[in-house]
Amino acid sequence: MNLFVCIDDTDNFDSIGTGELLENMMGEAAVRGLAKAGFTVRYQLFIHEDIPYTSHNSSMCCTAETEDLSAFTVFCEKYLEENSADGSDPGLCILTDSPSLDYSALISFGKRAQNEVLTKDDAYKTAAEFGSGLHLSEHGGTGGGIIGALAGAALRAGREEGRIKGKLQPLPNKTDWTLSSFAAVYGVERFTDENGSEITDDLPLKFVHPTKLLYSCGRITSVIIKENGTYMPKPKIKKNKEKNQ
Repeated sequence: MNLFVCIDDTDNFDSIGTGELLENMMGEAAVRGLAKAGFTVRYQLFIHEDIPYTSHNSSMCCTAETEDLSAFTVFCEKYLEENSADGSDPGLCILTDSPSLDYSALISFGKRAQNEVLTKDDAYKTAAEFGSGLHLSEHGGTGGGIIGALAGAALRAGREEGRIKGKLQPLPNKTDWTLSSFAAVYGVERFTDENGSEITDDLPLKFVHPTKLLYSCGRITSVIIKENGTYMPKPKIKKNKEKNQ
């Protein structure tokens, strides 16, 4: 069975981030033979004074495969209860990935969560209307993380754009890159410029700065910029974090 697994609001200022917690949880699930996970996508949700969050109000969602949904769900619930940070409000969403399911109402909820303040009641109502194929649960504190967990799973199901967790590092002593060789090494499926226009030519590439990938149009995407006549993956610029509660 294919799934989308999303968690939200599991951290505090001193803990590991929600994305790292999700990857740790899925790593433990793999060790136990409960599931195999795909890459994790970060979805930015609405920033507003009425929404409690640690630093950026984002949810984290990965894909997964399991042969025992019940055992996997129980494991995830217990893992969040035992490993989420003090003071957090963890939420879990496990959504079946199937072409036979209509995700339109869920996707609408996810997009609303990126632009307005929603409540737990909104999340539970949306989940109930979707019916079977969706698990939504809270695991500490106010349980408000279910809002972001449902939103993130919905956005991933809709193949909406998000940022793939982690960054790519240049390979030492390799300078003869092209878009096709970069794609082969790093699993990139699509290239665009900064305006979102797709690049199909096999351009020469200079890769000297770390970069991050996007999940866009349902594909792993690299944004390519042109600087001083040279094409390169858009560098990941380190920014100072501003923590807001």
